[in-house]
Amino acid sequence: MALATSGFAQPLSLPTEKVNRLKQNLTEVVEDTNRVISLWHLARYHTMTAPHQAVIYATESIKLARKLSYTYGELVSLQALSFVSTITGDWQNGMQSAYEGLQVSQAKYPKLEIVFYNLIALVYEKQQDSQHRLEWLLKAKNNPEIESLPNNGKWLIYHNLGEVYENLNEFDLAMYYGKLMDTSCRKLNIPIEVSYANAIMGRVEKKRKNYPEALHYLRIAMSFSNKFGNPFLESEQSVDLAGVFQAMNQSDSAIFYAEKALKGGQQFKNLVLTISAAKLLAQIYEQKNPTKAINYLKIVNASNDSIYTSSRIFQTQNIVNTIKQRERELVEAKKEYDYSIRQNTLIGFLAFFGVLTIILIRNNRQKQKGNTILKDKNREISLQKDKIEKTMEQKQILLSELQHRVKNNLQYVISILEIQKESVSHSNIDDLIKSNQNRIHSIALLHKKLNVSESVNEVDLTRYITDLSELVKDSYDIKEKNVGLFVTCEIEILSITKALPLGLIIVELISNSMKHAFKNQTKGIINIEIKQEKNSKKNCLHYIDNGIGFDFKNVQTKGLGVEIMKGLIDQLNGTVETQLKKGFELKMCF
Repeated sequence: MALATSGFAQPLSLPTEKVNRLKQNLTEVVEDTNRVISLWHLARYHTMTAPHQAVIYATESIKLARKLSYTYGELVSLQALSFVSTITGDWQNGMQSAYEGLQVSQAKYPKLEIVFYNLIALVYEKQQDSQHRLEWLLKAKNNPEIESLPNNGKWLIYHNLGEVYENLNEFDLAMYYGKLMDTSCRKLNIPIEVSYANAIMGRVEKKRKNYPEALHYLRIAMSFSNKFGNPFLESEQSVDLAGVFQAMNQSDSAIFYAEKALKGGQQFKNLVLTISAAKLLAQIYEQKNPTKAINYLKIVNASNDSIYTSSRIFQTQNIVNTIKQRERELVEAKKEYDYSIRQNTLIGFLAFFGVLTIILIRNNRQKQKGNTILKDKNREISLQKDKIEKTMEQKQILLSELQHRVKNNLQYVISILEIQKESVSHSNIDDLIKSNQNRIHSIALLHKKLNVSESVNEVDLTRYITDLSELVKDSYDIKEKNVGLFVTCEIEILSITKALPLGLIIVELISNSMKHAFKNQTKGIINIEIKQEKNSKKNCLHYIDNGIGFDFKNVQTKGLGVEIMKGLIDQLNGTVETQLKKGFELKMCF
């Protein structure tokens, strides 16, 4: 049992002689439990140096263990497969292996549940989902079996808790676990956990902007990683060091460690680490060498594409494997049926020659029935294959259309930035950034609300306008002012060509109200209503606030936001009516 829980399927350091001996054992074609353990050890050994080979060893080990009904071997091999898949960016396979292991352990090895809690938490860590990661780690920490784990297992859970609290900016809890691990694991001579502990404390001090302290802890972390002989961990900590040096404006040191991290990420095929390092280098070179910055951004995009492509390949392969499996089942069914026919015919002939005619008639009917069943199944498979092919073709068309829409929408952002370029100054840079953030949020949220199951041209307008309005209001919300937002949308679906300019108009209106309308009052109301007029059948936006008001058509009040709104209204071929009573009121029909 200790063999399974110590290290939680992390990399295994083995002397070269033992590695060669394990590989030699595999040349003997003997399918037994010793072969399962040899494959498992080789999978853990290759986790950091050759992760693709580690996946092959772990997969073969799982298959053999299941064939031998060797549950213990299946569980430890699932641990190894989940770990190497997760750290190299194949999160789907990592989560699938961890859940399979959890189900088997709950049924047959309850003491190993804690291992798979930790591995599921690791997947959420790589997906940057700290809340779900903390949920699974607390299950592991509160499991009574934690005290019976070897030291590595217990401290591994503690270091993960330290990391997740650091990600959640719970600095005191993060430092508590970091210091506890550092003190205890030095005494227990567990260098890898000492390294993790100091890395956690270094990242906390970086967030606190105590940069000298951050450097101190991170250098200790790297020294223990080196002592443990773990170049993968050194690469991950190098990107942390690079971030500290960047914050201290020591660009040469930042570049040195970021390039080291990038090299490690590419060497070990760790797409997440590659993206982090390349993104940091692009930021560093943005001003001093734009060409280099662009090259690093290309690496970021290529790595992101690889993660996306790997997932799509995996899903497509599952579809293909399912079809092939069904075809094999049909072949086997036909073989079994033919065998049954021959056997029944022979028995009938030997038993009683006089009833041979009856038997042949009966068998002939059965054969016809079987052929009918086979034809039906073949027809069903053919229809399913056609449906899958049409679905994949449709998704490809939808993806192309979506890419076209994204390109057009990014042109909106570029045009706005070009207009603002001449008016940028230090006094208004924060407002400009916030305004552009809200405009970009508008476009991003629009794509999130697309009805991609049928078409990329339609938007769930009610949810889009409601979520967008709340997002823009919250970005300006001030505690001293109580601004109420009321949104009513009676139009459920709208095309993206109209929804995008409409959303940007609402962004500008709410931004204008939050910045200017309620300066001299502690409470405010914004009311947004979108509906279709019965007579004209036109869609209308009715916007009201009870602030100080302003003349929308007065040229003296025109700013960039007003110019953008008017341009978007023209794009919609809209008509505008405004009133200046108590507050501001605008009605736009399109």
